[in-house]
Amino acid sequence: MNLTARLYATAVITLVATGIAVPARAAEAAAPSRPPALPQSGSGPAAFAYLCANPKDPDKSPTGACDTWRLVTANGTIFSVPEAVAWEKSRDSYEDGIRSFAISPDGTRVAYHRARDDRVVVRELSSGKSWTTPYQVPTGSPASPLTLKFVRDGGQLTILAGDAEVTTLVDVEAGTARRMPKGWAVLDADPDTGRITLQERSGMNVGAFRTVGGGRTVTAKIPVYARKHFIWGSFAARDGRAANLVPKEPPACGPDMTPVWLAVFSTRTGKMTTVKPRLPADVYRADVIDWLSPQEIVAAAGRERPGKTPDTTVGSYVYAVNVTTGASRLIAKLSTSEEVYRNSLAVGGYTTRPDRPAAGKLAKPGKRGCE
Repeated sequence: MNLTARLYATAVITLVATGIAVPARAAEAAAPSRPPALPQSGSGPAAFAYLCANPKDPDKSPTGACDTWRLVTANGTIFSVPEAVAWEKSRDSYEDGIRSFAISPDGTRVAYHRARDDRVVVRELSSGKSWTTPYQVPTGSPASPLTLKFVRDGGQLTILAGDAEVTTLVDVEAGTARRMPKGWAVLDADPDTGRITLQERSGMNVGAFRTVGGGRTVTAKIPVYARKHFIWGSFAARDGRAANLVPKEPPACGPDMTPVWLAVFSTRTGKMTTVKPRLPADVYRADVIDWLSPQEIVAAAGRERPGKTPDTTVGSYVYAVNVTTGASRLIAKLSTSEEVYRNSLAVGGYTTRPDRPAAGKLAKPGKRGCE
């Protein structure tokens, strides 16, 4: 099955992490049906969420039965989340209208922009308990395209508004919110020590790290290049170290986002070490999304597929990559027979997956970027 394949008569969710293929709701090929709404409690941990492209829509936008987030649990059950803002049609053709949905690393909590009162909420799937954050933004406003991300576990959440460069760090259960300096994004926040690691973005450059804690603030410039390759894309930090998968070419060049280096930095000094990531040769892009342990980072990847089968969406393959050796192992393969709208795939639940060897037939890498 492939993330960009058209809808078959029976939707199938394949979770390689648990080694199962679970048949989901039956649906007609030309008209996807809306799954049942997420129950108030007892739904179990989540694996991923996505927006489907409506094959009847001229632009294949997530309209009709595709107008809600689809949440997939670890056992393959699919639910819709009707109270979450999923997509807003934009007058600007350059805006895709996708609204953020986040899943905690252990899959027990989700976060989204609630439609009925414009609040950002965090919901615990097993108990049904929810927390309303102090953050509110009107749907349809320039600030509405929020970016939501859990920090470490499900206890903290970062919120970035679409029209601002200010990140808000929320303590979910305490109900408190803290605004970060303008232009600085939160990479890590240690709830025990209070230490926060930030990253400054400066145009296309990745900027600098800033560590705040213990009454001290330390800033370190991030190198522009790793072995002559431009450093680009997402960082994840934990306990004084940050990681990034460096692409072969910058985005202006095609782009060719094939990961060529796994760069690990000291967030206090900026000192960098590099290792070749030993991912499958047909991985065309991989983004660091978290640290799994002091030895491994979590990478959300997309792979080319053999023959005429479309490439998979970034995040459909989740790998753990060793920061010393570059060795990788597959944590999960996430797929649905519905076409995923514009890479709208939210990944979570990866900290509780059992170990599985990498699987799947390799495709011959095609021409990428400026080759």
